[in-house]
Amino acid sequence: MPKLRIRGLRKSFGDLEVLRGVDLEVESGEVLAIIGASGSGKSTMLRCINILEDYDHGTIEVDGEPVGYTVDTNGNRRKRRERENELLRTRVGMVFQSFNLFPHLRAIENVTLGPIHVKGESRADATARGRELLAKVGLEKKTHEHVANLSGGQQQRVAIARALAMNPSLMLFDEVTSALDPELVGEVLQVMRSLAEEGMTMLVVTHEMHFARDVADRMVFFADGTIVEEGVPRDLIDRPRDERLQRFMRRFSAIS
Repeated sequence: MPKLRIRGLRKSFGDLEVLRGVDLEVESGEVLAIIGASGSGKSTMLRCINILEDYDHGTIEVDGEPVGYTVDTNGNRRKRRERENELLRTRVGMVFQSFNLFPHLRAIENVTLGPIHVKGESRADATARGRELLAKVGLEKKTHEHVANLSGGQQQRVAIARALAMNPSLMLFDEVTSALDPELVGEVLQVMRSLAEEGMTMLVVTHEMHFARDVADRMVFFADGTIVEEGVPRDLIDRPRDERLQRFMRRFSAIS
């Protein structure tokens, strides 16, 4: 059974159809890099997987469990109870471009909020685990620092530790380095490399092509709301077949 299975995923915002029948499977332990132009549907797909957006048609399953909706044998969709979705969301960690931390709280407080208030862990257990995770991302000396006083790279590493605190089996990364100064990108990518080496299943929306080439097992290219090419990262980067991917890579090369 794949870790993630998506079939016929469609999502519209008003008259704009953002996802147009996405089919995707990701195996346990696989690192999938997702590339494409802005507005092609990449981030929307991640938000649907984590139930931050409703979707209109299709199915999403994590470890065989339906995400957001169940579909009966007649094709009728039923929205799952919010508690069911909350429990599934604890198994799918997501890290955003804009950190989404609580700036008035300390790093350790940001990391322990979910385990304490969502999973019902004791404060002592959550704090011990939080310290371990902050050390894991290289922030053991920033445990009691207010996140507003941290650099962008440090804040993003706190966000990764926060997601890991829920013990997810699947991690989603949505352009997590795009808001960082260039000198801070490497420290975040190193944490992601370590997670990949440990066998974490990861979907990574990124423009960091060197990272994708070195770390990802597979790459997919989004255009016009669907996946138009997929394969080994070096093939998509160096020998793109689809004309839209060829244009994308030319633009990317010109910018970089």
